[in-house]
Amino acid sequence: MLEKIITNVLQAMSHSLEKEQLEQLQNVLYINFHGKKIVEDKCEIIPLGADSDVRKMQLFRASKLVSGRQESTLKQYLREIMTCRNTINKSFEDITTMDLRWYFGVLRERDKISMRTLQGRRRYLNSFWTFLEQEGLVKSNPVERIEAFKLENKLKKAFSGKEMTDLRAACKDVRETAIVEFLYATGLRVSELCSLNVKDIDMQKQEFRVIGKGRKERIVYIHDNALRWLEKYYLWRMEKEDLTLSQLGEKPLFVTAKKPFQHLTVAGVQYLLKQIGKRANVENVHPHRFRRTFATDLLNRGMRIEEVMVLMGHSKVETTLIYCNIRQDNIRESYRRYAA
Repeated sequence: MLEKIITNVLQAMSHSLEKEQLEQLQNVLYINFHGKKIVEDKCEIIPLGADSDVRKMQLFRASKLVSGRQESTLKQYLREIMTCRNTINKSFEDITTMDLRWYFGVLRERDKISMRTLQGRRRYLNSFWTFLEQEGLVKSNPVERIEAFKLENKLKKAFSGKEMTDLRAACKDVRETAIVEFLYATGLRVSELCSLNVKDIDMQKQEFRVIGKGRKERIVYIHDNALRWLEKYYLWRMEKEDLTLSQLGEKPLFVTAKKPFQHLTVAGVQYLLKQIGKRANVENVHPHRFRRTFATDLLNRGMRIEEVMVLMGHSKVETTLIYCNIRQDNIRESYRRYAA
């Protein structure tokens, strides 16, 4: 199994790394896995009849699909529900509030899971047991009596102007620059970025449609600078892949740097940005930070928060505010303007 895992990792990274880097990665993997036993993690539940735990999960999944939840989100829900059930080792109807308190304690103390992640897991479980209670499949919701976990109100920073300049300078080719400029100009989620094809972008109108969280469609706009880099990137793609403009239109928007020019995945984008960050000597470079910077800069330049909310694909202003680092001098200026 170990050989298979290492082979799969090397194949997945072969389009992003040079030969020497792949050999180094292989050595690191063998060193770190030496003496370790690889056991496949199977979250299997034994059905106990029509009202079994499997059946309950199937019904829950179906209800969420009908309400518009995406498959990727549902996988997170079901993974956590199975982990909880198998860790406690009781059927859903027998799990108590005390069992769950013990479970969350294990996650926090043994597994060192952050409070924010813990809160997300609590939310998944609460949604599941609320459904079971409403459908009469359990007598009560044991999560209900567990208070929401207190989270540190830690403000995550957007990129500064200097950091953005350094990141741009660290891009080694037109593809990397196009990705950086596109993320900063659009504020897309990385999953949204990876879902796009070239033909989705209306270059004349400088806009495109994207399906975001909850299957909500929104229009996203591109400014002139990002558009120029996208055009340069298209020319680079056409030369590299020997494509006509019409053929390029049927391809994914962003692809790997080398043949066979495969669709760039979420992990691929994350890895690429991390490497750019290392070259730029900028810490914590990831797709979501570009999204945060997009919202912060628009607000600091005077765009109304309701408009930024629409561009971000949020349904609540409060969610948008979490993303934003509003400059103190802007607050001071607004106070003097409106409080006088």
